[in-house]
Amino acid sequence: MKIIWSIALFSAAIGATPVLAAEATQKPLTESDKLRVIDVIEKPGDTGAMATRTGQVIYVVDGGTFERTFADGSKQTVTRKSGETALITEKRAYSVRNAGTTTIHLIEIIPK
Repeated sequence: MKIIWSIALFSAAIGATPVLAAEATQKPLTESDKLRVIDVIEKPGDTGAMATRTGQVIYVVDGGTFERTFADGSKQTVTRKSGETALITEKRAYSVRNAGTTTIHLIEIIPK
C-alpha cells in the first residue's frame, strides 16, 4: 500500500493524474468450518492480492482473461469461459488482474 501511495504522491507532485488499480469486489455467500464461498466481480483492470490459491474451485459465471503475476515477476495469461468450472492447482502465490475488456464474475469455493 505504501508503494501505491508513493506513486500517487509522486504523480501529483509532477502534475500527472495517478491511475490506481481497483481491487475486485468480493461478497461472502456462505461458510463452514472447512470452506468459504464468495462471489467475485472483477472489472477490467481490477486486481486481486498476492495469495496461494491451491485447492480453490471456481465457477465462471461470466468469463474473461486474467493475468497472473508471480513473486518472481513472471506472468501467465489465463482465459476462462462462462459456465466453466476449474480447480486451481498452481502451487505458487500470485496476484491476479483482469487483463480483458469485460467484467468477470466468479463464484469461488475456498478451503480454510
